[in-house]
Amino acid sequence: MKKVGIIGFGTIGYQIARSIDKRILSSARLGFIVDSSHGRLEIAKSTLTNDKPQTFSDADSFFHSEEYIDTPIVVESASGVAVRQYARHILSDGKYLIIFSVGELVDDTFMKELESEAVEHTGVIHIPTGAIAGIDAIKSVRNHLDQLTISTTKNPKSLAGAPYFDIYKNIHLHELTDRRVLYEGDVRRAVELFPSNVNVFAALALATGNITKIKVRIIVDPNIQVNRHEIDVKGGFGNLQIVVNNVPHPENPRTSTLAVLSALEAIRSACNETIKIGS
Repeated sequence: MKKVGIIGFGTIGYQIARSIDKRILSSARLGFIVDSSHGRLEIAKSTLTNDKPQTFSDADSFFHSEEYIDTPIVVESASGVAVRQYARHILSDGKYLIIFSVGELVDDTFMKELESEAVEHTGVIHIPTGAIAGIDAIKSVRNHLDQLTISTTKNPKSLAGAPYFDIYKNIHLHELTDRRVLYEGDVRRAVELFPSNVNVFAALALATGNITKIKVRIIVDPNIQVNRHEIDVKGGFGNLQIVVNNVPHPENPRTSTLAVLSALEAIRSACNETIKIGS
């Protein structure tokens, strides 16, 4: 039995907490929840009935609490800002850190800093599969990979609020009637333009170990009702083609239901060291 702390009580954080509290994740117990929104913390207090985790809205009280000290697994499900704010400290305390805001990790300098903290203090950085499939296979062929292309197609409501639309003000999502390619290029720029939608790109970049070999396409389609990811991998090993059609989560269309289920599996894996499946 291991205690799990959660930073960010949005869609993923809530589903993780709820699954632990209801003993769906039977090998885990809730240690603490951190969120800057007092409203979300009140929801946590009123809806979680078994573990009654401590709640915090600021880093100072959180890092100095007994619950933090006694909790070996920490989940970041908040934002890239939270990764920048908390990750180094958590890893320097030797904890097992599961990061969902993966876009921040395509910054090579920052990623190397986190790796150094983890190595020096025996911490762990866990990057979940998220809303795609085939990560194990892609990791296994990383040294034999020539090119990887990922095309992501989403309904306008799943892309709403992205910084891309602050730059391209002539594109009005609610007026679109046809499929349109919004972006085609590299991962780092995609992360800047669509930070809430591109964790899959960053995860692929980290899995391949060579961000320059990845080509990204982001497509909006008002007639699609799923979040579709089409991955094409070519190299000396052969060819991989992966297509995932994800149902958007009912509480947040920018999050795929598969991403939430992947989050739960990441917690289960972190709490159970007896059996490991996959590479």
